Amino acid sequence: MKSVERKSRFPFTSFPNGWFRVAYSNEIKPGEIKPLRYFGKDLVLFRTKSGTPYVFDAHCPHLGAHIGYGGKVKGENIQCPFHEWCFDGNGRCTATPHTNRQPPAAQIQKWLVSEINGVILVYHHSEGIPPTWEIPNLSEYTGGVPFRKVKQWTVRTHAQEIGENGCDMSHLMVVHDIANVTSPPKSQSMEFDGAVAVNRVYVGYAPSFPEVWIMGEEVNGLSILRHYGLGCIFTTLSAKGKINFRWMHIYWITPVDEEYCDIHLAFGIPNLFRSPLAHAIAVATSKDIQRLIEQDFPILENKAYHSNALLYDEDGPIAKFRRWARQFYSDVPSPNPNTNLTAAISSTHTQSEDLMTRPL
Repeated sequence: MKSVERKSRFPFTSFPNGWFRVAYSNEIKPGEIKPLRYFGKDLVLFRTKSGTPYVFDAHCPHLGAHIGYGGKVKGENIQCPFHEWCFDGNGRCTATPHTNRQPPAAQIQKWLVSEINGVILVYHHSEGIPPTWEIPNLSEYTGGVPFRKVKQWTVRTHAQEIGENGCDMSHLMVVHDIANVTSPPKSQSMEFDGAVAVNRVYVGYAPSFPEVWIMGEEVNGLSILRHYGLGCIFTTLSAKGKINFRWMHIYWITPVDEEYCDIHLAFGIPNLFRSPLAHAIAVATSKDIQRLIEQDFPILENKAYHSNALLYDEDGPIAKFRRWARQFYSDVPSPNPNTNLTAAISSTHTQSEDLMTRPL
């Protein structure tokens, strides 16, 4: 197995295998080109005349020009700005205008692309193995209503840390100082199905003014976090009070380089719940979630990763999440995350031998 360069803060590669967002669909029209920087590489995104998006390694195999700067879309091909070499959708050279010779080895590395849910995704695998799973069409949750972008950040962290942070129940009351909580957040269950992990988190709270007029004096909240690999977290939030609301947030996490990740937050509301009031509440909630996310950044950017973490039950399903996440690294064994685990220190402060001897 080929070696994988490791990041100093983590015992695994900065570039896990899986599907990752690189652009929004509305950011690139037919005939347009967009330079990108992800996975420690220069990339180029373009959309052909027919509307098909492609992502290539950015540099022309001729003399290394970055095609994202000055390149042109020619029908279903992309043209290098330096000597006008052209490449088709498979990355094969189709034209070398200034010579009669066409080098047989002239090819640009093509990335596997999927366009769904209003975003353009690429599939990254350190060994070039094709995907065995896909990001699903999430319109079934939104009734076909597109997600609306809320905020984008570039953060010094790892994609796995973002997902793990959502499993960490005990930090919510400390870092985020959530007000008016009547029942602290608790993970009721975490289930796994291949590349998908689902975490159900319950919380009760007393709304403040003026929300109390709408929702009542006490609200029972349920958040269902669906992790599709380490690059997508789709969260359904339901609030039950005097009236019921349901809205969605989606997190796209993409490694930029060995140190930084690109994180995007968007939200949507299903047709069943669409109204000016529901939209106003969803927008307000998105701003609150944005604030909560940003409160985590100083810790995430400076923390160390402890493979043998001293976990309590109150910390939530962190150990199970780490075991599930192993499958996205080519050089890390992938045990069954549903194995019966002692993933915490007991009340007598004794830890299972498994956790003491095996990194999570």
